[in-house]
Amino acid sequence: MDDQHQIAATPPAPVAVLQWLVSGASEHDIVEALRAKYPDADARQTLAAVREHLAAEGQPQPDALRGWVLVSLRELYRRMLEVGDFDGARKVLKDITGIGL
Repeated sequence: MDDQHQIAATPPAPVAVLQWLVSGASEHDIVEALRAKYPDADARQTLAAVREHLAAEGQPQPDALRGWVLVSLRELYRRMLEVGDFDGARKVLKDITGIGL
């Protein structure tokens, strides 16, 4: 991986907030964590940026979303074949046909 695509040991504040949201943290917990781990970050601005990001993610381009799903399913299929999970691979194929190619 090149320097541009490496994951930082400490992610930027908005990335951390997304991780905390996904893990089920409350807004209060997130604000407290921001104050403790990112004292220079403005909690309101960071939360606003995350809300904007989530709103944009909630309106994906249909073709891009379909492509992402197909690429992800292909990867799942490949991994299932690698480990010998043929029933799981069959289910992935069924999911792919349900998408309607």
